Amino acid sequence: MTTVIHVQTRTRAPISLWVGFAIISVALLVAILAPLIAPYAQSAIVGSPYESPGSHLLGTDLVGRDLLSRLIYGTRLTIIVSLAATSIGFVIGVAIGFVAAELRGGVETAIIWFIDTLLSFPPLLLGLVIIAALGADLTLLIVTIAIVHVPRVARIARSIAANVASMQFVDAARARGEGLISIVWREILPNTLRPLAVEFGLRFSYAVLYASSLSFLGLGIQPPDADWGSMVRENMNALQVGVVMPILAPALCIGILAVGVNLVADRFAGEHSRKLPEELR
Repeated sequence: MTTVIHVQTRTRAPISLWVGFAIISVALLVAILAPLIAPYAQSAIVGSPYESPGSHLLGTDLVGRDLLSRLIYGTRLTIIVSLAATSIGFVIGVAIGFVAAELRGGVETAIIWFIDTLLSFPPLLLGLVIIAALGADLTLLIVTIAIVHVPRVARIARSIAANVASMQFVDAARARGEGLISIVWREILPNTLRPLAVEFGLRFSYAVLYASSLSFLGLGIQPPDADWGSMVRENMNALQVGVVMPILAPALCIGILAVGVNLVADRFAGEHSRKLPEELR
């Protein structure tokens, strides 16, 4: 008689995951400690326009403000807007998707029609219409990005929840007479947290790029407050005098943060696909 011993080996986390975590951690620390580590106030004029790096580590912007200080303060606003908008849009989208998956029938059809209607509008055009009609404001910017998130999150949530809602333990909960909220909260949500966490990371990365795009068009964060997208827009004239740092630095920050979030999200997405039961794949 032969005894087979299965040894479970722990796979080491890839370096891409640690790189992603490092990028996110640094960005969060900079956002939290911005007033302590920034050399100057974000709106303080400390030199001549477009000074080269020297006494000021990254140089100055179009009116002589310290570029490094504005990047640091811009990290705070970029993360706050993106995180708040993603959280609001995610909660609403998940709730709509779960309700559609559980109730089905006419309610699901109506919700799908609503989602498809919102998805028919190009996201950037939808944001431009809302902000142009109601005015550029920080709160409105967050709400606008959240609205753009809702239909996409709802579609993903409905797809994931529909697979879980058809399983036996959910049928047993219905047979016990549990209501809609109880089934969604106690049965469906705990079994969809991992793929939803992956989607949240991707939505946050998209929010960073989307908020920066609106700021670049002049409809996002308004001066004198700094965020990375508005810094690119307001320093476009730097190219005419042969200075690239005021544009390159914020653009690199946008790209690096988006890459860091995607590295972490992609890793969790891979883990989810390996661990997911066959009937949920």
